[in-house]
Amino acid sequence: MSEAPARATPPPLPQGGNPEDKIDPTDPNANMPARFGKYTLIRQIALGGMAELFLALQRSVAGFEKLIVVKRVLPHLAKDESFIEMLLAEARIAATLNHPNIAHIYDVGKAEGRYYIAMEYVAGEDLRSLVRQMKKKEVTAFPLEHALAIVLGCCSGLAYAHDKRDLDGEPMAIVHRDVSPQNILVTFTGDVKLVDFGIAKAGRGQMEDTGSGQLKGKVPYMSPEQAQGLHLDNRSDIFSLGIMLFELCTGRRLFRGKNEMETLRKIVEDEYPRPRDLNPHLSPRLEEIILRSLEKDRTRRYQSARDMQADLEDYIRAEQLKVSSLSLGTWMQDLFREKLEAQKKMLQEGRQLAEVVAAQIEEAEREGSLPEGSLSGVRTRKASKVPWILLGLVVLAATGVAGWLLTRPPPEAVVETGPGVMVLTSTPEGAAIWFDGDRRSERTPATITDLPVGRYSVRLTHEDYVPWEQQVELTEDAPRTELTATLERVSASNLAVINVSTVPDGARVLFDGRDTELVTPATITEIQPDVDHSLALSLDGYVTRSETVNLQAGQTTDLRFDMERTPLTPGESILRVVTVPADANVQFDGETYRTGSPYEFRVPTRTYRITVSRDGYHGLDRSIQLRGGEVSEETVELRRRATTGRRGGEEPTAPVSNEPGRLTFASNPWCNVTVDGRSAGQTPVVNFEVPPGRHTVVCTNPTAGTERVVINVAPGQTVRRSITLQQ
Repeated sequence: MSEAPARATPPPLPQGGNPEDKIDPTDPNANMPARFGKYTLIRQIALGGMAELFLALQRSVAGFEKLIVVKRVLPHLAKDESFIEMLLAEARIAATLNHPNIAHIYDVGKAEGRYYIAMEYVAGEDLRSLVRQMKKKEVTAFPLEHALAIVLGCCSGLAYAHDKRDLDGEPMAIVHRDVSPQNILVTFTGDVKLVDFGIAKAGRGQMEDTGSGQLKGKVPYMSPEQAQGLHLDNRSDIFSLGIMLFELCTGRRLFRGKNEMETLRKIVEDEYPRPRDLNPHLSPRLEEIILRSLEKDRTRRYQSARDMQADLEDYIRAEQLKVSSLSLGTWMQDLFREKLEAQKKMLQEGRQLAEVVAAQIEEAEREGSLPEGSLSGVRTRKASKVPWILLGLVVLAATGVAGWLLTRPPPEAVVETGPGVMVLTSTPEGAAIWFDGDRRSERTPATITDLPVGRYSVRLTHEDYVPWEQQVELTEDAPRTELTATLERVSASNLAVINVSTVPDGARVLFDGRDTELVTPATITEIQPDVDHSLALSLDGYVTRSETVNLQAGQTTDLRFDMERTPLTPGESILRVVTVPADANVQFDGETYRTGSPYEFRVPTRTYRITVSRDGYHGLDRSIQLRGGEVSEETVELRRRATTGRRGGEEPTAPVSNEPGRLTFASNPWCNVTVDGRSAGQTPVVNFEVPPGRHTVVCTNPTAGTERVVINVAPGQTVRRSITLQQ
């Protein structure tokens, strides 16, 4: 292709008219291409809840050019220091990985005040999109040899990551934590790549806990230990891979509940079906491999991905199966033949436009008229380079590989268009737009066209405002609708509060999949009303309790749950110690506990020594032999110490405790709170420390008035109180 001729003025766009008149301020690509640090952003290709994705060009010396993907953190999250710390720490882990079965991360950093990750551009399909394409083509069964090729590639990539060592030779103990169909990519040449190591976790040093507060990963592909929020190691990834091998070989989902909480329960509690019960043609040897990868007890599971890979390779050799990347690539090209043909056609049609764009850039650079943030500073050598950029755009847009890099699932491969139009405006402007749970790139005000007729759940969100939601139906007779929303500012009066307690106390509280870092008894505040929320309670030795809650604006509700113990193994026992008095201390297995009677310990079966003590009482030592698989209960009653120098042998009164108590206070509507004249902030007030005794709480709302409440707090006690102001 020849170099574009120089022109006195920039040529018109193919649509005609002044280019400036065609710019839509809501279009994220209106100012593309643009410089971002050392990269040139060509086009936004996806937008998620945490980041936006761009196809980008990396240029270096000697004419080096490379297409990459830049994942840039959204502006509101750039202020969240804990999120940024998590992102950078975890991305740096992924950047150390260099393996043919792992998509590469090239760079992690900050430019123009925005954090980003630069990663490998891969042309292919994720496993979920691949299955969808099979359904469209009425392919009813996943070819076994291709299923095995995909799982073998994953085993190889995981084995490398799990065994990775740092520069000092120390194991990094990396766990992917999200091995799922969305994160397994199959290219059109038959390569298999694990992607999104962005939430991977290194199990030593400061990387042990990223502090993100997220229950990470796709719920239907979690291991039992991950579903319970326990410590994870490489065997968790093996379980997740076993789920996918099960589903590829049987054509059935293994864990699917009505909601996420029910799915978590199925993973932890239910018995799993045997693969050959669903697919009788499956080899007994392959079933044995699948079942071993799915052992609930991780000590009986494959201990490494290499062990699983070795067994699969032995099985393939024994059965003489034709497993190869060459045949997998041929199958992929045949499966997506129409899409690949469309790419070629789009490329041919884009060549003329490429010449026009190249001439515009060249002319603008020559006149120094490029706006700030555009391609200024990037030397355009020849127009013939531009079609290769368009090629990358076409291929990436057509294959839809962007979705696995974001928090939401990728869109369907085929985009439907229709006569429907929605005009959306909001106060304030700039609200994010969601259709049926999927984030769109536009913000209000926006006119969205070419929508298929049908029913939509439309949601608008804006930082510091309550989400707005409405159901909309577009029909052939009424294909156009206009929606105007006034968003309310977040305040205590339009949120809800939950006080949750468990028997026993100490359960970890997860809300909407997020670790709240609270343990029961706990108060969860600032809950969005009129929406189903998932509440999960996790306690070592007990079955995870899962509930769905839906509250009204301003509502405060108390929830109390009895936790069910997980079954004891023959080598486990539970010791329950009841003390009199109840506030006695217990020393057990070298540790001292002061939480108060009863005390409960789930431990390996053997003989233990306990010591019970309290000021003013004689202490007691006792040895206890526990029985395997049983609950043993010991009641220890202490005697008061004898009184000396007192008439009639009177015993001294027990010392008065000055341990402070805590006050949790909520109101409807909200109010400003003072406790004994000391400001405690705006409701809900959570765990406000007070000395033991009587306290006067004053609750004041500008429109609802003032109410006084007297509350008694015992030493060490947590008191919860909720009132409704009379308006």
